[in-house]
Amino acid sequence: MRQCNQPKTKLRLTRLLAPLGALMALISAPAAAALPMAVTDARAVAEAVAASSAMPLVYAVGLAPSLAEIRGDSGGVSIFSAGAKTLGLRLQVHHWPQGEPLYWQSEGLSEPHVIAVHEGQPQWLPDVPGELATLTWSTGTLAANAVVSLELVYHGYEDVQAFTSKAAGDSGTCNIDVACPQANAWGNPVRATTLITVGSGMTRAVCSATLLNNTANDQRPLLITARHCGVRSGNAGSVNAVFNYQRSECMGANDGNVLRDVVSRSTWLAESVQADTTLVVLNSPVPRSFNARFGDWSAVPTTPLSGVSVHHPNGDQKKISLFDGPATLNNDVRINDDGGLLGLDSFTVDAWGVRWRQGTTETGSSGAGLWNQNGVLVGVLSGGSSSCSNPTGTDLFGRLAVAWDESAGIRNALDPVSGGTSRASSGQNATGALGSAGDAVDGGSGGGHFGGISLLVLTVLLGIARNRRRGWGFGNPAR
Repeated sequence: MRQCNQPKTKLRLTRLLAPLGALMALISAPAAAALPMAVTDARAVAEAVAASSAMPLVYAVGLAPSLAEIRGDSGGVSIFSAGAKTLGLRLQVHHWPQGEPLYWQSEGLSEPHVIAVHEGQPQWLPDVPGELATLTWSTGTLAANAVVSLELVYHGYEDVQAFTSKAAGDSGTCNIDVACPQANAWGNPVRATTLITVGSGMTRAVCSATLLNNTANDQRPLLITARHCGVRSGNAGSVNAVFNYQRSECMGANDGNVLRDVVSRSTWLAESVQADTTLVVLNSPVPRSFNARFGDWSAVPTTPLSGVSVHHPNGDQKKISLFDGPATLNNDVRINDDGGLLGLDSFTVDAWGVRWRQGTTETGSSGAGLWNQNGVLVGVLSGGSSSCSNPTGTDLFGRLAVAWDESAGIRNALDPVSGGTSRASSGQNATGALGSAGDAVDGGSGGGHFGGISLLVLTVLLGIARNRRRGWGFGNPAR
């Protein structure tokens, strides 16, 4: 295996941790009107936050609450985690009547989230503000053995309001807004790129992803991202895709509207280890109103001569980076995962290497597409050494041609018409239709404007704030 032969460094800002003393203090949970109380342990919170410092994409930690199961006849449960800025929840529901929802609420929300129940499946509830939240339900139609199993409480510890009041974005100043003239010729890649949030084990994290077409042109909402972002079959339901999170004016105010254009839940399809690539399908269609684009792609192993990447560095509003090429061929190049979502020290990838003429990538850009001179996606961002302070560093994109050759699942999902033989497809506008090729439609958690799922924006904002870590590393850090 070939390793990077030129060490590079990357400056990262220190994570903002809640004061240890505050977390360790004995805090009495507020009284909650006749509901049982599930509480996290303050010491466990402090230890989990400290341990997450080695995971560059992570913004929240998951802890087991003091109550594991809640009987249906209780009518609900209160969730308390001292010092939390936001609370998320992973649970399972058993013996529940079909169509009976859950209601997830915290102080300051005008309306609760209405949660569609998926019997016997892990479910990730959206983050809500504050250290106290309630999960309630109607008891009128419940069976005697109806139960809600509380698996993890996700404790967020960034000040969302402090972040949203900033006048500028959180990524490096050399990044280029997609509202700037440099992006004018790249409208399709811009419209196809999304920010995603992922629940992985005991953490939640942020990455970039791309909406791709298939050869059937059937509007099946395929998303491609980096494997090291941690999406697997067991947690794909935690994926939330945020479209159109971007400024309206070049270097203007941070007016990207993260309260809309969200599609929730996905199904894992396939992965390529050697290309550090994962493919999922969203369980709900992408509405026409999002003005999204199904991206063009090519698995033909032709060297890109120039092109761009569109991404969300540090979870910031959408940016574009430009290269003049040609890209370099890199096989078995080592990526330092820095603990990452996979808990790996490093991994190798067969990649296209590019050096940017304008812009850069950062932590949170992982999973973004590499688009060649023809506006066709040919790779997925794995890692690299570029930064605003190191503009000549090389970034590495797992080659789609390698993923195609390695993974029959990727081939067949991208090319259902020809049985995995057509190596290219042309994109199209999203119309809100949903392909019939095995999609599992989630009727309760689709995207939309200001719907019950919309406050997943808090997840996004925490991801943005959480990923301001830039630390010292060598070689090619994962993004």
